[in-house]
Amino acid sequence: MSTEATTTDSDDVQSTTIQTLTKELQALRSRVESLETENETLKRRVEIQSDQIDKLEDRVDKDDQTRTDLAKNTSEAKSAAEEAKEIACSASAKACQVEAMLEESESDKTTSETPQLPGDVEPSTSPLDFFANCRQYKVKKRFIDERSEQNTYRALLVATRWEEFATKRSTGDGVFFTRDDVRQALTAIMGEQPHGTTITRVLEAMSELGGSDLEERTRQVSPKQPPKEILTMDLETATGLLEDRYCHLDLLEEGVTSAGGVTPVVTQSEARTA
Repeated sequence: MSTEATTTDSDDVQSTTIQTLTKELQALRSRVESLETENETLKRRVEIQSDQIDKLEDRVDKDDQTRTDLAKNTSEAKSAAEEAKEIACSASAKACQVEAMLEESESDKTTSETPQLPGDVEPSTSPLDFFANCRQYKVKKRFIDERSEQNTYRALLVATRWEEFATKRSTGDGVFFTRDDVRQALTAIMGEQPHGTTITRVLEAMSELGGSDLEERTRQVSPKQPPKEILTMDLETATGLLEDRYCHLDLLEEGVTSAGGVTPVVTQSEARTA
């Protein structure tokens, strides 16, 4: 009797254990199914977010292209406006020159192949003085676009910015450029440190443009220091570079020849009175 009771109890325990394991297995299967569902949901969410990221990247690329196009259009519009302004200035300058030539022909019957300056405009004293007083749009076009003479144009810019970079004479009657002065000016103009060769070529171009207006000299601060080469000009000459005397005239037209670096129109007055 006791053996039968023991067997029955064992069967009951085993049945309970199987039921418990069955429930746990069902719970685990349910959990697995739930995780699989969550995983699918996360996959879809990742795909959706990935698509959104792709769309945003496309929009950014389009916005970048739009900004690039706008910048290009703005630059083109600015160039067109500058060119239109230059055409208007040229037309006005030609009118002034024609008027001056008519006045000259009435007062002086002497014929000349070289155009004349209006009577109230002073002639230039050097190529530097001449180009510094012309419209810089035309000057830049002449040296950069037509002749690729970068250093000559830089030399002109350095000389005309003497108030910023040149060393003032202690007597106050002039200024001079040292090599260091030219280096600082070129750094400002170019936006980067110039090479030593560039500085040398710009100094040579300044000397050539300046003629007698920009003299080569040596300067020695003390006996212990070696003398340094400088380019010097008096205050009147330096001030004359900033007068814009020829901006209302069209002296850099194509076909106008030049003699000794100076357009003849600026030296003819002196030749007539010599």
